[in-house]
Amino acid sequence: MARGLAQPTASGATDTSLPEAKWIDVDGVRTRYFERGRGRPLVLIYGGNFGSSDSASSAPIWSMTLNALSDAYRVIAFDKLGQGHTDNPLEDDYTMGAVVRHAAGFLRYMDLSDIHLVGHSRGGYLATRLTLENQHLVKSLTVVNSGTLSPRVSTNDVTLSAGPHPPYSREGARWVYERYCFRPESVTEDWIDASHEVLCLPKYRVGVRKMEDEHLKTRLFFPALARDKRETLRWLSEGRLQRPTQIFWGLNDRTANFEGGIHLMHTVAAHERRTALHVFNEAGHFPFREHPERFNALLRSFVSRFDD
Repeated sequence: MARGLAQPTASGATDTSLPEAKWIDVDGVRTRYFERGRGRPLVLIYGGNFGSSDSASSAPIWSMTLNALSDAYRVIAFDKLGQGHTDNPLEDDYTMGAVVRHAAGFLRYMDLSDIHLVGHSRGGYLATRLTLENQHLVKSLTVVNSGTLSPRVSTNDVTLSAGPHPPYSREGARWVYERYCFRPESVTEDWIDASHEVLCLPKYRVGVRKMEDEHLKTRLFFPALARDKRETLRWLSEGRLQRPTQIFWGLNDRTANFEGGIHLMHTVAAHERRTALHVFNEAGHFPFREHPERFNALLRSFVSRFDD
């Protein structure tokens, strides 16, 4: 199989085109996903959560990685519960626990096994929790800049406070993502297009109202996440994670401190010798968008070691 890096377009830029979206029903939740290529599944999980009016993450954020590795893998990126174009939680279950159960259901309904699982930011926590609860399905785990999984305190609220633009606006989304990145020019029009499209969805705005106006963020989401995070970190400290694990971190991330990545590395490596840490200089929170060629090459090299 070919072992090239990110697929270049005619102009030499990294290919951000997407295959046609597909849909599946996951326990009553209509779920959008993209897939390209054949072979062992490589599943990409993005970060963020429902209920933010200044930016909105969705599966197209992974376009550069999806295209680059589809020559050797069946690469899949899906919209998480309540995010992207996937339906909102049933019965107002706006918790990370519900997001984890939905993701596990997606793997089950897609009949996926021997998966290379990749998670970014809050998606890194999700991918790790999925692995801990379903290790028989996972071949390897890659965690990217996950402040949620790190034992350190997140600095998101400080870095991204006092945004100068109105909610649900393209300008607001661009302002947020430019502060996440080391170089503002990394934030491309296709990135903002995808975020703004989700911000305009009526169902997404319902989620914002639930989280903000009905205070589910403070009454339900964060207390449940804090409890689940303590449990997850305890499981890692006990050595329950027994899968090859790769950690990527942007050295210049102002929202997820690099020392948290080092701490995570030590915690996992104490029990799993097949653990690696890669640091991206001049990179913020999104190394797979800021340095796609290097990111994709390292990811390919790591997962290919465990394909047998």
